[in-house]
Amino acid sequence: MQSINKDNDLYLLVDGGKSKTEAVIIDSNGLEIAKSRGPGLEIIGSVNGYESVVNSLRATFDQLPQIARFAGVAFGLNGVQAPSESADLAAKAISSLVKADRFTIASDVVMNFLGAIGNQPGIVVAAGTGSVVMAISKQGVPFRIDGDGPLFADRGSGHDIGRQGLKIAAMVDDGLPGSVALHKAMIQRFGTLENTANSVYGAQNPIEVVASFSKSVAEAAKEGDEVSIEILRCAAQDLALNVQATARRSKLAGAPFSYSTAGGLFNIGPLIEKPFHDFIGAFLPEAQYQKPLGGAIAGARIVALNKAQTLEQVTTWVGAN
Repeated sequence: MQSINKDNDLYLLVDGGKSKTEAVIIDSNGLEIAKSRGPGLEIIGSVNGYESVVNSLRATFDQLPQIARFAGVAFGLNGVQAPSESADLAAKAISSLVKADRFTIASDVVMNFLGAIGNQPGIVVAAGTGSVVMAISKQGVPFRIDGDGPLFADRGSGHDIGRQGLKIAAMVDDGLPGSVALHKAMIQRFGTLENTANSVYGAQNPIEVVASFSKSVAEAAKEGDEVSIEILRCAAQDLALNVQATARRSKLAGAPFSYSTAGGLFNIGPLIEKPFHDFIGAFLPEAQYQKPLGGAIAGARIVALNKAQTLEQVTTWVGAN
């Protein structure tokens, strides 16, 4: 880290996703001072997860100017449901690396929600490497659906799409019906099926490697591959079903409400967006789409600069270290 003059209070905003971590320093007016990007963060409660998160955060923070003490830190981390043991571990991890008057810890979906539509009733589906849906009811109560990790959940996520693509590509390699386009994409990237397996299972972050193949699925779909188009359509349906379940659980269903999107998955464009919105229209005709105002960092900025504690059920506050 390099030193920086501190003329007023500075805040550190951190968006810790599965495939990348973004960190931004802002001043008390919300103006950006510096930013960096580092490796994604493991589930902090997993085996060796805490040590991995600390190392990844350190790699991200080392790119930032050195600040003796922040007025506040807002940390959104995948897999953290606050308050919880995982939130306590997250607070311990980040407070071991930086000093601050106050730490605010929440799931990355909380930051995505606030960044997309602000602190108001509605639903936000965040889909990147993983996927999770969050609602705030008209009574201000938060509800979450999915976001339980790639091994059995994260329905409709980049990892889900990438895994389906690699599965079908491997089937073709074994002489079974599938997608020639996806098999070609796998071979072009990894060389052979054996190399594919070695690249995935030998990777430091296998989840990221599998999720990155979703780009190949999207490219094949854009070129007209029917199998890839169907993979994206099924992912869109899974995401829409998650929104429907969240709307019912939060009791937003049945009356007009806003929903929005966050995460890199929607950068695929119409091949994921159109079926997703079509499914929402069929499942929840009362839902009204709101274009996202910003991303997770924008949500973290709201959390850091807002002196009032909001979303108490999904946020942990820790005092000075």
